[in-house]
Amino acid sequence: MKLNNLFKNQQIMFLLSVLLGGFFALWVLGDLSAPILTSIVLAFLFRPMHVYFTKIGIPERLSVFITFSIAVLLAIIFFLIFIPLFVNEANRYLSELPNLSVIAEPIIAFLGEVNAPNESIEGAQTFLSDIGGFASEAVSFGISRLQDTANLFLGIILVPIFLFFWLWDTDTLSSGFTKLVPKKRRFLAKVWTETNTNFQNYFKAKFIEVFVVAIFGSLMFWLLGVNSPILLGVTFGLSQLIPFFGPVFMTFPVAIVSLAQFGLDPYVLFILFCYAMLQNIDGNIFLPFLMSGVVKLPAVVVLLSVFLFGAIFGIWGVFFAVPLASFVKSLMDNWKYADS
Repeated sequence: MKLNNLFKNQQIMFLLSVLLGGFFALWVLGDLSAPILTSIVLAFLFRPMHVYFTKIGIPERLSVFITFSIAVLLAIIFFLIFIPLFVNEANRYLSELPNLSVIAEPIIAFLGEVNAPNESIEGAQTFLSDIGGFASEAVSFGISRLQDTANLFLGIILVPIFLFFWLWDTDTLSSGFTKLVPKKRRFLAKVWTETNTNFQNYFKAKFIEVFVVAIFGSLMFWLLGVNSPILLGVTFGLSQLIPFFGPVFMTFPVAIVSLAQFGLDPYVLFILFCYAMLQNIDGNIFLPFLMSGVVKLPAVVVLLSVFLFGAIFGIWGVFFAVPLASFVKSLMDNWKYADS
């Protein structure tokens, strides 16, 4: 398509206007965009439930209230049961976190045996002490941010409000939005249908993966006798939200916690082996089963999309990297319909 024809194409210009308007709105909203995006993700997750209730004969407005009530009930259970449990586990881990002397003593003894200079021994002691202090401060900072930040409470208030109105007004917004779409809309209709389906299926599968991995991760660490198994298991589950990098970065806290508890023991290698096996089962068996037919993208495209959208949009870009990449793929696949 020539450049002049591109600017004359109503479908392309309409899509470009919507995208630029959306990005500008998010930029203007700043921190307030977080609860809006969160509510949109939840709306994608709970929309199929609302549709199902409508199909089985429940009035549409009543099905919205039922769906919203289920979502709120799950959120209440999460905040009343899981959050205190998670925070208590983190605090307990901080109180029990050694100063890594279990690791330091064999290293210092080895350096003494090989007649290492005093500067090397003192440097090793300082380094190991800094690691222990950094680990404690990092977890403490995360907990304090979780408990004290005003944005968290603002999100707790705004997310349910936005979620309710997304569910309540989806059809009204869709019909009103349809009136703005150009009459020649085959390209837009195909892109919207594919993107909507991919977004719903991706987030549904991803949150199932997080839930299952968190449960099995917590169970695995508990069976292995590692301290704070729930904290590690849930963090392991949440790390799945960041493709590729999340599970890799999660290796470091698992290694630090294991070394702090067991020292330089071969059992630490067994723990890391079990962690790697669970990650492989998730990445090569469970996740492909969940994602089969949802987002058909090569691994290198997913990796590059994480870098690209993360650099542009920060943490939300990393979170939405795969759906955004699938949106771009949908544009390319349906470009031939841009003139129809």
